[in-house]
Amino acid sequence: MTEKERYVNTMSFGKFDRIPNMEICLWGQTRERWLAEGMPENTNTAFIEHGEPYFGLEGYESVHIDAIAPYPLMESRTIEETGEYLVFVDGMGRTRRARKSGTVGGTRMSMDTYLDFPVKDMKSFREFRKGYEGPLEERYPKNWPKVREAALKTDRPLTLMNPLNGTFGYYSMLRNWMGTEGLSYLFYDDPALIRECLEFLTDFVLRLLEKAVSEITFDFYYVHEDMSYKNGPLVSPALFKSLFLPQYRRFVGFLKSHGVKIVLVDTDGNHDVLTPLFLEAGVDGFGPIERAADMDPVVIRKKYGKSVCMAGGIDKREIAKGRAAIEREVNKIIVPLIDQGGFIPMIDHSIPPDISLKDFQYYLELKEKAIRKG
Repeated sequence: MTEKERYVNTMSFGKFDRIPNMEICLWGQTRERWLAEGMPENTNTAFIEHGEPYFGLEGYESVHIDAIAPYPLMESRTIEETGEYLVFVDGMGRTRRARKSGTVGGTRMSMDTYLDFPVKDMKSFREFRKGYEGPLEERYPKNWPKVREAALKTDRPLTLMNPLNGTFGYYSMLRNWMGTEGLSYLFYDDPALIRECLEFLTDFVLRLLEKAVSEITFDFYYVHEDMSYKNGPLVSPALFKSLFLPQYRRFVGFLKSHGVKIVLVDTDGNHDVLTPLFLEAGVDGFGPIERAADMDPVVIRKKYGKSVCMAGGIDKREIAKGRAAIEREVNKIIVPLIDQGGFIPMIDHSIPPDISLKDFQYYLELKEKAIRKG
């Protein structure tokens, strides 16, 4: 069975020889620690992208199309820089304050503080949207014929864009434009603006992806949202049903009508109250199933059965605690679900630096035994 067949059959509850052995990626700080602990320098630690033989991990292939940034990019500039912080405007017109200390390989130890955003009202949106109304060719790889040829030949699961770098999603795009706080107010202060933004986004992404999905058959797509926190989503079910659901139906319907087999939503936090609405829109499953937000793959399976597939669900906090905790986690989460399909166990997000190389390898050893039944 090819990696492509194994992935698709697992996530669609079909027949498979075993579930895929996949993990997401490392923080830059984790990579630095593991190199000091003996990991070879040339190890690919963006595991999910292409896989990594050193750890025995499988991966996917992706076709990179830029659906996120305005074209041309807005002027990036530094506003202030100290020994500790950098305040700058990025290519999307957002003003950010970044902590410089502890940065490794582009990975900061804390998220940037977002200070200002380009879209605040209908007038600023109609100006900003011009960055998404231009020619589409610049958003595709310049060597498109070679990219298409490679995509058609691959035996790995194939996706649009790259989930590691953020794919197109609705809440995530609005947050990029308006910020979490600004968006939260505008849901109530100007729902007409939000509705126009969402309709515009669907028109844009369907127009953008038509060429790709007409020329290549993709196995899966991750809708990047990150629209929840520990206690629940940042959008109420009522708002989601009124504003987001119609656009999700259009987008998911478009993808599936062009042969995309599995549509997943990537959101941190606890999204359980929105799960029925996502399913109504045609979504098949979710990741990373964040355990710190009380998302449990075993509980989700009992509640939703085979209507939900999952990727993730392994508590990173437990993997950092050593062998006994790792054994409990594997027995609690992986063992009960491996025969059912619809589940690819992975650490529930990028792997932080409190997990040692030795503990990660022990976790992989136990997972491999569970996958291959000893």
